[in-house]
Amino acid sequence: MTRRRLTLAVAFVAAGASGCVVAAAGAGAGGGIYLTSRGVESVLASPVPSVADATEAAFRELGIERTGLEVDDEDGRRVLRGEPEEGEPDVTVTLQPEDSGSTRVEVTARTSVVTWDKDYARTVIEKIVELSS
Repeated sequence: MTRRRLTLAVAFVAAGASGCVVAAAGAGAGGGIYLTSRGVESVLASPVPSVADATEAAFRELGIERTGLEVDDEDGRRVLRGEPEEGEPDVTVTLQPEDSGSTRVEVTARTSVVTWDKDYARTVIEKIVELSS
């Protein structure tokens, strides 16, 4: 194995071990869309209220009925919960303000108590990214 391939292999294993791997770059995303242990996340260059509006619009376009909203006035964090059409996993979107006026977005799509659908979570976050740009 060449030195370059070994370096890339070590970097990939290290990234995978930390539970965060770049999945795809998205328009308006700070550094891309990242897989996490339970879903996906990204940083968008928009404030929380704008991303919350984009999330609501994404829910409507994807046929997800919002079933919950938590707003933390102290730190500006918002959590939106939704139930899509039957057969799709329940969705939770967490919006956390960043220092730069941007928003960290985490999406999980829970199929059972212990399993998550990262592909469906990616579909949701891609729609949020599209609508917030």
